[in-house]
Amino acid sequence: MAALTFLTKFNPKIIALISICVMIVTSTIGFYLFPMLIKSNIDGLNLKKDSDIRKIWEKTPFPLTFKVYIFNLTNPLEVVEGKMPHVQQIGPYVFDEWKSKNVLSENEQDDTITSELVSTYIFRPDLTKNLTGDEIVTVPHPILMGATIGAQRDRAPLLPIIVQAFQQIFLPEGTPFLNVKVMDLLFNGVGIDCDREEMEAGIVCGQLPTEKGINKVNETYFTISMFGDKNGTSAGKFKINRGIKDIKKLGEILTVDDKSEGTAYKGECNKIQGTDGTIFAPYHAKSDVFWSYSPIFCRSLGPIYKFDASYNSVPTAVYSINFDDLKSDPKMHCYCRQQDPQKCPPKGTVDVYTCMGVPLIISKPHFLDADKKLLTGVKGLKPSRKDHDNNLQFEMITGTPVSVKNRIMFSMQIEKVEEFDLMKNMEPVILPFFWIEESLDLDKKLTNVMRFGLYLTSTIMSVIKYGGLLLGMIGLIYAGYRMFDVKSGKVTMPPPPSIQNPISARSLQSALDNQKY
Repeated sequence: MAALTFLTKFNPKIIALISICVMIVTSTIGFYLFPMLIKSNIDGLNLKKDSDIRKIWEKTPFPLTFKVYIFNLTNPLEVVEGKMPHVQQIGPYVFDEWKSKNVLSENEQDDTITSELVSTYIFRPDLTKNLTGDEIVTVPHPILMGATIGAQRDRAPLLPIIVQAFQQIFLPEGTPFLNVKVMDLLFNGVGIDCDREEMEAGIVCGQLPTEKGINKVNETYFTISMFGDKNGTSAGKFKINRGIKDIKKLGEILTVDDKSEGTAYKGECNKIQGTDGTIFAPYHAKSDVFWSYSPIFCRSLGPIYKFDASYNSVPTAVYSINFDDLKSDPKMHCYCRQQDPQKCPPKGTVDVYTCMGVPLIISKPHFLDADKKLLTGVKGLKPSRKDHDNNLQFEMITGTPVSVKNRIMFSMQIEKVEEFDLMKNMEPVILPFFWIEESLDLDKKLTNVMRFGLYLTSTIMSVIKYGGLLLGMIGLIYAGYRMFDVKSGKVTMPPPPSIQNPISARSLQSALDNQKY
């Protein structure tokens, strides 16, 4: 009431004018100037030389956490005889994964930069509880078993030579499985002695340097490991968009090793799309797919939107990689051997044989969300949504991944090989080999930049913007009401400002009459 009493002292036309000015000013700042400032700041998050984003992109100042879980086969001799495999999960073995870029060239006219992506893994024994890496595990032999099955698929006439060569090189003792120390399997390398005089061994050993994961020690000795050849070495030459001319193209891969598409698959799977996974463009809608190219799988994988969430009080959207075969959408996975639907991998898995050269299947760990028959073929698996799903949380305005749990399981697609005594009785099964988790959780120091610099400021600006509009509307309505009352004669218009204590003509004459001369 006091406010209304106070306002009655003012001319309603003045109130209307002030209200309009408040609405114009708050609308201009809230709907134009502030969004333009925010957009300008976000558009500046490109790979311009010497920018903060460029420095972080070239050398990430914090590591990802890289975990490896191994499936130890507890009954290898029974599996050779056609029995169901039993596996025991061992791990995690924890590593710091440091990512960096070696910049090779830059083209300002095309707005592109060419660099090599390098990942370096450092073992963290302090986080690898009760495990040292010296544990002995039994796993499918990646060369003996993998190459034999590969030869049966694609080089059948050479299969007898390959089988004979493996018997000469590996001298297997009743099993095609490998007993090995975990750290040798992962990084240090498992020895392959090719110091043999037999012709078959010579033929096979001559091809080893061309296989992925093989390290040549000398002319007759090689080693093989899962990640040793990827530790501190280039994952490929990436030509990407810097995002200076068009921020929405930031990080977009144009070529990998000077090629615009791959050759490992057929159809759309060879298309290189997305980023290298270390940077994403801003301004994303929930319907967008955050594509990223993986050199390990020779193809792009795209997580899709699942639900909204919040991370350190920052609004986010959670995405998950879909490992379904997606036969209904050939543009997504689109690869089946010889494009024969009967040879497509089961639901929830992807066949990467033609990329990796070994009959491997990738999926979520413990076959989560995969075909149920995969679980019935192996004992010892316990899929868990909490522990085995892959979740990637993105802040959608800047495109920043604030929390990442990227989990992928590798399984050997075992087949019966009649020409090989050690594999002729084995039942076809997809046998879990190991699974990895790449994880990252940004700390509050980093997310607070988005929380306070973007969202809190936007909230305050919205309060000012809509509060100013509301206040202006109330002022206009009140001024209109007052002017209506004046027009109808209910009240009189307050007089315009005048000189205080005016002297009337009568009082002036009285003063003159009383003046004594």
